[in-house]
Amino acid sequence: MADSRHKLKIPIYRHPLTWILLLALALRLFNLTYHSLWFDEVMSTFWAAQPASEIWRVGLTLTQDKHPPLYYLLLHGWTALFGPGDFAVRSLGALIGALAVLPVYGIGRQLGGRRAGVMAALLLALNPFLVWYSQEARMFMPATTFGLCGVLGIGYWVSGIGHPRLNTQYLIPDTYWPLLLAIAGFTAALYTYLFSAFLLPVAGAWLALAWWLNRRKPEAPRRFWTGAAALAVVGLLFLPLARSAWLVSGGEATPGRAFAGMGPTLWRLLQVYAVGWPRWSGRTMTWVAIIAGGLGVFGLAGGWVLGIRYWWRQCPIPDTQYPIPNIQYPGLHLALWLLLPILAGGLLLTRDRTVFAETRYFIFLVPALCLTWGAGLAWLWQWRRLAGGIGLALMLGAALVALPANWSPQNRREAWREAAAFVQTHAGPNDAVVIQADYVHLAFERYFHGPQPVFYPFTDRLTDPAQVDAPLEGLAGYDAVWLVQSHHQELDPGNLVAGWFGARYPLITETYPAGIAIHGFAQGYRPSALPADVPRLDAAFDNLRLLGCTYQPDALSPRDDLFHPPSGWVHVTAYWTSPGQPPAADIFPLVRLVDAAGQVWGQSLERGNDAVHIWPTSRWLPNEILRADYDVNLNPITPRGTYRLVIEAPGVAGQAVCGEVGVVSNE
Repeated sequence: MADSRHKLKIPIYRHPLTWILLLALALRLFNLTYHSLWFDEVMSTFWAAQPASEIWRVGLTLTQDKHPPLYYLLLHGWTALFGPGDFAVRSLGALIGALAVLPVYGIGRQLGGRRAGVMAALLLALNPFLVWYSQEARMFMPATTFGLCGVLGIGYWVSGIGHPRLNTQYLIPDTYWPLLLAIAGFTAALYTYLFSAFLLPVAGAWLALAWWLNRRKPEAPRRFWTGAAALAVVGLLFLPLARSAWLVSGGEATPGRAFAGMGPTLWRLLQVYAVGWPRWSGRTMTWVAIIAGGLGVFGLAGGWVLGIRYWWRQCPIPDTQYPIPNIQYPGLHLALWLLLPILAGGLLLTRDRTVFAETRYFIFLVPALCLTWGAGLAWLWQWRRLAGGIGLALMLGAALVALPANWSPQNRREAWREAAAFVQTHAGPNDAVVIQADYVHLAFERYFHGPQPVFYPFTDRLTDPAQVDAPLEGLAGYDAVWLVQSHHQELDPGNLVAGWFGARYPLITETYPAGIAIHGFAQGYRPSALPADVPRLDAAFDNLRLLGCTYQPDALSPRDDLFHPPSGWVHVTAYWTSPGQPPAADIFPLVRLVDAAGQVWGQSLERGNDAVHIWPTSRWLPNEILRADYDVNLNPITPRGTYRLVIEAPGVAGQAVCGEVGVVSNE
């Protein structure tokens, strides 16, 4: 008679894990290039473009880059196959991030049964935090997937020490492939992201706990020492990298206090790890944390009680659809996974106070939370299906509602693609671009394709105005300079570079795409002649004459969520002159957006550092030309239609139409 276990096998296309994997991959590929590559991602592409030998050398010393070499090596090969485009660069992480559902399912089934594994994998697939970092060309999510493979190997290994009555149908045969998986997974994780080292104490604790619980069994000592030897191999392989990491961190870290601020830190981590960064109210986020935390605690306690029930009482094994753990005290194992890295991180605060500065540093805790939630839901489902269904609906509903925030303007990464396009659109042929801090020029130049030269002269910390004089005075021959700043605050705490330009030249425009500040300064704001490409107007305004004007764009939305939230802006450049005696009183022209009925829907902002304030009309010389720039700020509710850009001078007779602008959408 055939083995009845074969009747339980499910075709791969009908297995829920197959559809969960496809869902995870679809979510991670969705809108993959919505965000521009931010600076850290551009650094990934920079290192991936180096020769493999150089990547390995730099990755082992950790001096030029603070991350190990494996991810860069993988990206090196990946981009060689698929190219260096944004989609190609990010697709590697998306694929590896989606594959994380496989080890999570395996771990979940070992700890709580098939249903717990499926629920944990589904929660991981939909987790907004993990989707976010799967869509980033960095090493955090790949390292998490590799680390999960290591934990899965250890989980399979310790399950072989368990009680004979514990679901022996699913126990792994007495082979060494789980240890090989553990060695490969942990080593790959460590050579991808250094904080993966926090998983090694977890693996050691799992081995020790399994040995203690089964110390009277003949196979327990052998399995313990063999598993310990496998972890020792991982430690030896990691030793060169660990030494470099310790030396580098010791030279740059700022010490703090052990466990300082851990309460608020853990509360923040729980919220972000559950739903990412939706713009919900504080009360809503509090309830999310309460529900997620409560379900996690229930998962830890429920799994622990379940382990007692089937180990201590030696109850008959019920239907395998119920959460039957292969590992004794699964809740205790998950608790060790969550607590040991947090305790180690709290202690490391004495060496480096930035250990918990970024939520991504402890990303490997998120799968552990998904497993605790999955265990809690499986336990609730067994206790009362209605309770389990409600809990699952709440967790999945929160994730699904929060997910769109990953692709929202409020959570936009550094917008280098958009910043480069803005400068490329607005800069003239004889303009120059200055990047500060110098090292972010790689991010800007990835997207900038204009003819203007790009300079990044400042590499050291600026504390004296004299430090900026010589480099910036050398740019005097350009009509305008576009200052693009990001990550510059520590190197230029007094904002000396922007201050140097602002004290000498009028502001053309300013804009602040995510993580970046752009300021244009008109060095040639008193040109000798009207530029040939400027349409002529020759409109009189008392003692002033408007010679011509240009504007852009000629069509736009009244709302803007990137450069000038919440309103769209039209930039106008006007050229003025005073043919005779200049006006006795200063005149400050403005630009308005006017509909056919004469109603005003937008007006230029008055700035104290524009051309007519820096060089007021009362000081103009006869027939000299002055360039003046205006940003016309639209009303966000401006309806669709065609509008005129009308130039006026309050208190002075005269009016001119610079052109027409189409408002094409109100979204």
